[in-house]
Amino acid sequence: MKKLILISLVIFPFYISADFDNKCSVLITLRLQSNEDAYKDAIAKIKQCEQNDILSVTSFLEESISKVYITDLIQNFCMFNYEIVTLIDKQTSNLSCVHRGKQRVDRKLN
Repeated sequence: MKKLILISLVIFPFYISADFDNKCSVLITLRLQSNEDAYKDAIAKIKQCEQNDILSVTSFLEESISKVYITDLIQNFCMFNYEIVTLIDKQTSNLSCVHRGKQRVDRKLN
C-alpha cells in the first residue's frame, strides 16, 4: 500500500495542492523603538487570527530574544495536540502551529 501511494505521488504530483486560506502569517522585525514594540505589534496581529488557523511567525530578532518570544507564543497561542514546529537560528527564527483561537490566560498562584 505504501508503495502505491509513493508511486502515485511521483507519477501524479500535480494533483497535490495545498489550501493556504487558513494561514495567519506574522513577522517580528527590529524596530527603532525597541524589540518589545515589535513583539506587541505581533501579538496584536495574532489576536486577529482565527481558531484553527495555521500560525506562522518569522522573527528577524537576535536568537536569544526570538527564543523567548517564540516560547511565549507557543505557551499562549498554540494548540498542544497538534504538531508545533520551531527553528531558532542566529538570523531568522520560525514558528508554525495551529492557533487555539484566543490567548491562554495566566493563572495566578497565591
